[in-house]
Amino acid sequence: MVSVQEVFQLAIEMDMVHLAHRIFWAIAEGKVKVKEDSERLDAIDYDDEAISKMVAQNQLSIGKIKLYVAETTMPDRFAFYYSENVLDAHALHQDMFRETPKRLTNASHLMPKLFHFDETDAVNILYFHRNKVVAYPYYLGHALAGERVLARMRA
Repeated sequence: MVSVQEVFQLAIEMDMVHLAHRIFWAIAEGKVKVKEDSERLDAIDYDDEAISKMVAQNQLSIGKIKLYVAETTMPDRFAFYYSENVLDAHALHQDMFRETPKRLTNASHLMPKLFHFDETDAVNILYFHRNKVVAYPYYLGHALAGERVLARMRA
């Protein structure tokens, strides 16, 4: 079984803008759940006009806003940022934490993954979470290596 989430992730990673927006629309409208079998997508009556508007606006900002992960000076601790480019993420990290990250990596492949936001006690797919953000670059939080729990740190 291939889940809806896996097909959504692939559509985003491959920049299949129309397919990604179709799946997003289906999830947002409650027509399908992310953990369901992707074959359920074939049985949905899609609103092509609404999806076309989403695509025209690039509502998912595919290719525009990326996820960057900064390796911090603390062992096995990483800071996560939404940003249009690596330089803005780097500058925000330096401003917030007064340290130069050891390395900053484009980790957009993690955008379709579920993360737990410690501050709000919510679990969300980073793509959906990003839609709530109004200004970039944006600091999401810190996580330990291999974990998907984001905790906002104060400098």
